[in-house]
Amino acid sequence: MKLSAALAVGVLGVAFTVALGTAGGAPARAAGNPVRAENLHRGSRAWRIKRLPPHVLEGYASQVSVAPGEQLRLHVSVVAGARYRVRVFRIGWYGGTGGRSMRCCGRPHTGALQTIPRPVPATGLLALRWPVTDTVRVGRDWVSGYYVANLVLASGPQAGRGTTVPFVVRAARDRRATILVQAAVNTWQAYNRWGGTSLYQNHTGVGDDHVSFDRPYSQRGAPPEGGSEANLPQAWEFPLVRFLERYGYDVAYTTDVDTDRDPSELLRHRLVMTAGHDEYWTKAMRDGFEAARTAGVNLAFMGANTGYWQMRYEDGRRTIVEYRTADRDPEPDPALKTVQFRDLAKPRPECTLEGVQWGEIGSADYSPVGAAMTPPDPWFAGTGFRATDVLRALVGYEYDTIFDACPTPPLTRLFGASLPGHVNPAAVRYTAPSGAIVFSSGSIRFAVGLDPLGGRGDPRLQRFMRNALADLAR
Repeated sequence: MKLSAALAVGVLGVAFTVALGTAGGAPARAAGNPVRAENLHRGSRAWRIKRLPPHVLEGYASQVSVAPGEQLRLHVSVVAGARYRVRVFRIGWYGGTGGRSMRCCGRPHTGALQTIPRPVPATGLLALRWPVTDTVRVGRDWVSGYYVANLVLASGPQAGRGTTVPFVVRAARDRRATILVQAAVNTWQAYNRWGGTSLYQNHTGVGDDHVSFDRPYSQRGAPPEGGSEANLPQAWEFPLVRFLERYGYDVAYTTDVDTDRDPSELLRHRLVMTAGHDEYWTKAMRDGFEAARTAGVNLAFMGANTGYWQMRYEDGRRTIVEYRTADRDPEPDPALKTVQFRDLAKPRPECTLEGVQWGEIGSADYSPVGAAMTPPDPWFAGTGFRATDVLRALVGYEYDTIFDACPTPPLTRLFGASLPGHVNPAAVRYTAPSGAIVFSSGSIRFAVGLDPLGGRGDPRLQRFMRNALADLAR
């Protein structure tokens, strides 16, 4: 959405280890592409849980991502006397169930209710220091992907309800998947109002300029549309994952934090995709994407409002900093100011990378205007699309537009809409001087149309995207 360290006193508890391994009956892995074999496992819909009221049972992870063989440390608070357990699921296709239960999770156990301090008034920072209560041992054979650690009550009248801690398992460093998908963890946290604070608390950057990953995610911002409190991956990122894994693409996953830590990871893949609402980027991320494009890596921006705000990290990448105006930011280097990329002293508008950039908040229908091209565009082959067709409500809740003054290579407009009195949404493609192909969907909701599980999947759009990926992943 556009805009014009306290310490917690925790009750020390026993740390429980969640032992996880490979489920029985595992099929042999497909050589070079573990995603195909992974999705042959028996799926489970139990990853979808009914939510609990705030502060009954909740927790956060010490890391946004882990590698196979590492440990995910959880910090959990639960009301006195209640018992809970941790259930871990990998998100994928799995025959249309959308997830797979990893073998787990130890016996239910009691915990303690942790204290919640007030945010620091000057910055809005709320960084918890709850003790580690549970440790998830990530198997060395775990396939890279989006995962959820569900904290589920095991006693009382609300047994079976819980809360969700999302995280990503990265691929082993020597695995060079064809496609790399970047999870938008920075934006999850920017909109997260758990504890009464977020980067949108005051809508000014005054007293809401620091947010910490060391706190739970507000669950009220979960599907279907992300909500005002948290842009969680269930709404717009899981649909992309299900589409990619349904068709067996060779894909690995990473996060914003990991791209900042090692931008060279982008160079090890043929195609890099951003997922959902990936609004908050660091300078290192932007530099990394531009370097990847220069090196010939294809890019696909599968949401909208991508790379809009430049931010920084503090506290070992556990705190996001965003002052929103250059004069408030104490950083002396003008290239690092936490403002919109287009407003830097040397502007870096998003359109110079993506072809389009943020236009408005709103909802609209897309039409496949590119279907009328002569000669026919190969991305529309076999789709059955006509230029006058309408994809209902596929645009929003934020969308991108073409800026004619932006110095981009020639753009091919693939989807669009005409909205009198507003800027017009657009999905575009261009080819960079390096030969890299860049696709921008122009809408946060775009991937919803690729996923049949949400009830809005469109086979024509799925065929379009499969054609596109045959080109982008070549």
